[in-house]
Amino acid sequence: MSNLADVLLTSTTSPLRSHAVFAAGLFAGAVGVAAVALPLSTRHKRWVFWSGWCGAAILFAFYVSDRGVTISALTASACVLAAALYAFYFTPFIKLGGRVWTFWISDAREDPDVPPPPSDSYVERVTASSMWWTLAGLGLATGGFALSIGWLVPVGIMGGALLAAPLAAVGHLDRKDGYPIARGRHIAFSIVVLSSIPTLLWPLLVYVLAYFMTSPTLPDDDVAERPFIDRDA
Repeated sequence: MSNLADVLLTSTTSPLRSHAVFAAGLFAGAVGVAAVALPLSTRHKRWVFWSGWCGAAILFAFYVSDRGVTISALTASACVLAAALYAFYFTPFIKLGGRVWTFWISDAREDPDVPPPPSDSYVERVTASSMWWTLAGLGLATGGFALSIGWLVPVGIMGGALLAAPLAAVGHLDRKDGYPIARGRHIAFSIVVLSSIPTLLWPLLVYVLAYFMTSPTLPDDDVAERPFIDRDA
């Protein structure tokens, strides 16, 4: 009778416990996302953001723990990866080695320790490295999609439009600002080239045409250089 009671008790409480853990994970993740809007300093926002997301990763891993260690580890890794991607593209919350890693320079400038943007930034809003590694990732996604459904399938080729559109704008800016191909980001550019093969290289062709059809803008010596932001005191 005692064993039967234990089984019944476990069967009635386990679902409740499981739902509670899942709800707690959602709440922790929501706290992490809400950190952006909190009336705190950037340093404290960063702490709340990562505390919330790490808590969510642990709770979700515990939620699926009955499926094995591998599933739990993958779940936690997925949460951390989602947090990292969100933080990189929308916040100044990734800071490693004293440097803020973010896509938008304006987000990085929320941290008082960040220096002015490098001279080869795109319209002083996105660093060249951030832009080209993002394009490389997009190229791998579109190229992999085209490769998976067939190189010559129209929908696969048209999938390259997701890469070709930003490449056209970037090619125009590279030439207009007087920089070499890909502003010297050779590794990321090589990934873009290779990932364009399944789409018959037409996104790369768009970049090349935009680059060489644009005339470089000559510097105006009569206009004083106006920095995007002042250096920190």
